Amino acid sequence: MKPKQRFSSLVLCASVAALVSASGCKSDDAPPASYPYPPQSYPYPPGYAGQPGAPAPGAPAPGAVPPAAPVPGVPGFPAPAGADPINLVDLPFLRAEASGILAELVAALPPLQNSRVAAIPLVVDSTPGEVNAFATCSASGRAAMAVTDGLLDIQAHLARARAHDEMAGTRKVDEYIALIARNQRPKQPVVRPAPGFFDPAIDVNPQKLARQRQVLDEQLAFVLGHELAHHYLGHLPCTAAGALPVAEIARVLSDAVPGFNQPNELAADISGLNDALTAGARRAGYHFTETGALLTMQFFSGIDQMTPVDILFSFERSHPAPALRVPIIQQTANARRATGGRGLPYPFF
Repeated sequence: MKPKQRFSSLVLCASVAALVSASGCKSDDAPPASYPYPPQSYPYPPGYAGQPGAPAPGAPAPGAVPPAAPVPGVPGFPAPAGADPINLVDLPFLRAEASGILAELVAALPPLQNSRVAAIPLVVDSTPGEVNAFATCSASGRAAMAVTDGLLDIQAHLARARAHDEMAGTRKVDEYIALIARNQRPKQPVVRPAPGFFDPAIDVNPQKLARQRQVLDEQLAFVLGHELAHHYLGHLPCTAAGALPVAEIARVLSDAVPGFNQPNELAADISGLNDALTAGARRAGYHFTETGALLTMQFFSGIDQMTPVDILFSFERSHPAPALRVPIIQQTANARRATGGRGLPYPFF
C-alpha cells in the first residue's frame, strides 16, 4: 500500500463478474439492508445491529463476544471503561492488536499458504502522517509486513464511531470522515476529534466498548489479510519468513517493491477476506463478517469524494478505487456464506 509499490488503480467490473460466475458460488441470501449514510456508505452484512430485526440498542446481541481476553503487552486489558485503549487511541495496544490479528490470519491459512508466511514479522512505521499498510521484502529476501501508526489511529477512530452510531443512531462515521477530509494536512499527525465529539455516556457503555473492539479487529483482519495474501500468493519475490535483523527494519519501510497488477489486487482482496473470515470464525462468541472491510472502504471513498486523496494519503494511490473493491468484498463474503464457509477455491484462497 505504500507509494513506491505503484499498484494499479483500476479493477474492471467485468473481471469481478466473471470471477464470481466462474466460481459457481452464488449467494441465495436476501440483499442486506442499506447502511443509512449515503453516498459513501455500504450495506450491513446479515445479522448486524441497526438493520431490521436486529436487537434494539442496549440489548445483548445474539452471540455477543464475551469480555476480551488479555492482550500480550497490554497488561490488564480490558481496562476500566473510561480508560478503554481504543477510546484513548493507545498506540502500544493498537500495535499489539495488529500483531495478534496477523498471527491469527497466518494460523488460519491452509498448510501450503501457511508454510509460506509462518513467523512473518510485522514492522510498525511511526512516521507522522503516514497512513499505510503493505507487504514487502527485506534486503536479505525475507518476507515482511508493515503498518503505520497513522492507519491504526484512523481504524481506532472508525471503530469507535461505528459502534457509537450503532448504539445511538448518530452519524459519527460520516462526521469523522469529513473532519479528516477538511483538516488533515500532508506529513502531519492524523487529526483527531475534539473533546465532546463522542457522547461521553455512550462512549463508555460496555456494549459499545465490546462492539468497537469487534469492528477494529475486523478492519485489521481485512487490511492485513489483503497484504499477507500478496506474500502467500507469490506476488512478491521473497519467500523466507522470520525475524528481521535490526539493520534491515528501516530499509523495509523505505524500499520499493515490484509493481503489482489488477489480477493480483483482485486475488489479494478475495483471499485476504476469506482468510479474515476463517480466522474470525475460529474465535469464541463473535465471528467476523465483512463489516470492517466495508468500513475501511467507506472511509477512503469519503476521502475520495471530499478531497484530492493523493494530497493526503498514499494508501489510495496503491489500490483500486473503493467503488470497485466493494462489490468484490460483498461477493466474496456472500460466496463464503453460500458455500458453508468454504469460500472461493485456491489459487484465490
